[in-house]
Amino acid sequence: MSPGNLYYHFKNKERIVDSLVRRFELRAEPIAASLPTVRSVDDLWLSLHLMIEVIHAFRFVFRDADFLIREYPGARVRVRRFTGSALEATRLMCANLAACNVLEVAPEARDAIAFQIVFTAACGFMFSKLLPSEDIAAAADPGRAAYQILTLLTPYLDADSRHYILYLRSKYRT
Repeated sequence: MSPGNLYYHFKNKERIVDSLVRRFELRAEPIAASLPTVRSVDDLWLSLHLMIEVIHAFRFVFRDADFLIREYPGARVRVRRFTGSALEATRLMCANLAACNVLEVAPEARDAIAFQIVFTAACGFMFSKLLPSEDIAAAADPGRAAYQILTLLTPYLDADSRHYILYLRSKYRT
């Protein structure tokens, strides 16, 4: 698309960014909203996989978050609000999995695990830029973030769930 055609539809860069961030929210919010209903490893894996795909499709939101939140106040508000709601939904998911005896972790550690899940999902693509050049392509693969989150959860799962997660992890390239 030519710049002239783009600016015909959007009067400035801030409107372009706002539109892209809104598109990200529209795709990600329903997945985040479903997290508190997760009760099994299958539901966890599906929700995780869907969210990682959306984050990968809109990876500029988190990869360039510092620039976006500094230069575009509307994007700052939206991205921070989404991150907060995703963190709260992930906390509720962890509490629900613990209540279903899938996640075996002390209540005080659940928030830290939820934080690490959201952090890994949101920041994994940025972190891949910091790796040695031969590892960048593998680390930028969305499956890598899913693998890392599954690995993070593995020691806290009940025996049956842990066995299944190990199987799922083997399906991702590391």
